[in-house]
Amino acid sequence: MGFVTKVDGTFARQKRRLRIHFKRRGIERGLRIIPNLFTLGNGFFGFTAIVLAAQDHILAASYFILLGALMDGLDGRIARYMKITSELGTQLDSLCDAVSFCLAPSILIYFWQLSAIESIGFMGCATFALAGIMRLARFNITANQQTIYSSGVTTTIAGCFLATISIACQHYYFSNSMRLYLLIATLLLAWLMVSTIPFPTFKQVSGNTYSIIAGIVFAFIVTMGLINVLLWGFLSYFAYTFLRFFWVKFHTPKN
Repeated sequence: MGFVTKVDGTFARQKRRLRIHFKRRGIERGLRIIPNLFTLGNGFFGFTAIVLAAQDHILAASYFILLGALMDGLDGRIARYMKITSELGTQLDSLCDAVSFCLAPSILIYFWQLSAIESIGFMGCATFALAGIMRLARFNITANQQTIYSSGVTTTIAGCFLATISIACQHYYFSNSMRLYLLIATLLLAWLMVSTIPFPTFKQVSGNTYSIIAGIVFAFIVTMGLINVLLWGFLSYFAYTFLRFFWVKFHTPKN
């Protein structure tokens, strides 16, 4: 009887350990879904932006692209905070970025202004979308080689910049000459995405510094408005990148 009791006790303990083990694995699987939900939220907002742009709701479509960028920023931070990374998450992020920051902005700009210059506008928007997709594909195979700088401007920044321009210029009258300037800007962004110019990613910025910057940005948003802050922020980012690039290019000693 004593032997049977001992065996039963050992079996019960093993059963409890297995139950706890499977419960923990179930919780871990559930937690792994959380970053992917934010990534899918990015894709959902991008798809919504495409539908709204096709229905001529340009302002709403622009804001949905910016919401997609918010989801795109949150999914990575949540994954790093929870120490959850996976190949599925990486691929899913690129696919959703292609929808939200390649297809959605190009369709937005086309229906907003560039459809008025017909095939030239169409090809310009298509070039932006394809360049963004190319940039994402290149990033997927060179991600481990990139440090605090990204090779070419990210699709998120390029797409959100076009969305911000759309919001800021919503009430402006566009002549064909102004549409050509918009086309040039779209093509320039397409080129920057596939270029090898190093754009800062600010990954080296500490959490405390982020908090200070967030406080300053919030103060500017309150006084200047969100879109003005975004527009000047993007322009400052591009100006800083180009100034740094040419400074390094022309002031680095040649061997």
